[in-house]
Amino acid sequence: MPVDPRFTSRAFRPGDEEPILQLFHRAFPHASRGVKHFRWEYQRNPYGNERIALTFDENGQLVAQYAGYPVAMIDDGHEIVANQIGDIMTDRSVRQVGRGLTSILARTAQHFYDAFCRGKVAFNYGFTTDSHRQLSVRFLGSDAVEPAPYRVRDLVRNPIVPITRRERLLRGWQLELVNDVDDEFDEFFAYVAPAYRFLVRRDASYLRWRYLDCPDVSYFIVAIRKWRRLVGWSVFGVRGSRLAWGDALFDPRFPKAAEVLLRSVVPKYPVDRIDGWFPARPQWFDRVLRELHFESRLDPQDLSLMCVPFDLPDASARMTDRFYYTYGDSDLF
Repeated sequence: MPVDPRFTSRAFRPGDEEPILQLFHRAFPHASRGVKHFRWEYQRNPYGNERIALTFDENGQLVAQYAGYPVAMIDDGHEIVANQIGDIMTDRSVRQVGRGLTSILARTAQHFYDAFCRGKVAFNYGFTTDSHRQLSVRFLGSDAVEPAPYRVRDLVRNPIVPITRRERLLRGWQLELVNDVDDEFDEFFAYVAPAYRFLVRRDASYLRWRYLDCPDVSYFIVAIRKWRRLVGWSVFGVRGSRLAWGDALFDPRFPKAAEVLLRSVVPKYPVDRIDGWFPARPQWFDRVLRELHFESRLDPQDLSLMCVPFDLPDASARMTDRFYYTYGDSDLF
């Protein structure tokens, strides 16, 4: 099927913000997105900005977007850069235009690949539902790495016993609600990263941008120390009756830190479960989660981790072998 000449694709330009937000609201009428969120996500990332491909119809109306933002990663000590794919959307009016590689979405994605991926990043990654997963594998060069590793602890059936401040202090534990991050978090990441092998660089710059500076999503970060030494942190968000455990990093020498942190935090909130994404990697942290009675289940949205390799041809295999990721590695938390 020939490419429809009525549509043209190009990279983002200043002034495209409003048409993008209008398309977002047409494509996702039950969601909300403002210009502050757009600027935070795509124009204030510490690793690179405005990686957005757009397609317009013959009247100049925006009908499709394929977007992502770069993230720094560490893979067994080697630094790489990947694109985390964010908002992929098309206007309903063009979803039947073309087929396969000539569809509007596929054309927009290929423009993104040419402009922001080939020769520039190791791979793209993101999370998709079953319907988009099939399209991505057939026409966008994606590999379906694995189902999202959903874990949950039912607090009605299996409540978490709280720990008092006095009990913590007697055992040398201190907790802190984090409002800013500094070099201590850089040093902590550098020390514990080898124990996780392959992961996003969760340093101070990333934590500040990803969670503390996010303008319209409520997160809170809790750090835990053993005799005043930082040994772990976690990011949470209250989502109705559930507590989403969105991100976590711990020192493997202190396997009890996660238990102490959860026993200190979870009982403070009127929730009936705590859930998150945690793969069975690394094995030592998988063991910690199982001991904390987190059950592995199918993700409620049937999401899967997807990868499009570029400068790292075996990226999907490496992810299957050793990639550590959480809710926070998606744009869904």
